[in-house]
Amino acid sequence: MKKIFLPLILAFAAACNQQSTETTTEQKPDYESFGEKISPDIAVETGQVTKMLEGKDTARIKLKGTIDEVCQKKGCWMEIAVEAGEPLHVSFKDYGFFVPKDAAGKEMIMEGIAFRDTTSVEELKHLAQDAGKPQEEIYKITQPEIAIVFEASGVLIRKAENTGEVKKEEEPTTGLQRTQRESRT
Repeated sequence: MKKIFLPLILAFAAACNQQSTETTTEQKPDYESFGEKISPDIAVETGQVTKMLEGKDTARIKLKGTIDEVCQKKGCWMEIAVEAGEPLHVSFKDYGFFVPKDAAGKEMIMEGIAFRDTTSVEELKHLAQDAGKPQEEIYKITQPEIAIVFEASGVLIRKAENTGEVKKEEEPTTGLQRTQRESRT
């Protein structure tokens, strides 16, 4: 009888002392790249663009934010949500690349040049047409706009299927370990 209990007690003691070996893996977000290759590192929020342009004509910066709107004809421009004020209009360097027309609402990182520019009435009407605005709204455009704009040399758009969530993975356990864990809960 002692021969049967001793190994059973030793196995039970070893199982009780063994801790679950959970590993936490944090996956980096997955991005789709457009234009020049850029990294997602060291990007500032789009709300900082005005501050970064103070006392300067232009600023080469990397911004992160959310896409508000995309040109519905080609994807040749986008507007980015800015914390306060008007959205930031973004064009692409040398008209060299486009972004998906369904990118509105997605997170993005872009690198390029921010500057103040005057947009003519003609260009504002063209942009409104590309955005699919109603004709009555387009007719109301009568003044040029002076605003901060951005020319992106590269853009990263976060892929929707990867949420970047932290997930826990457990190593395989024996039947005895599972039984012990279930009995504790």
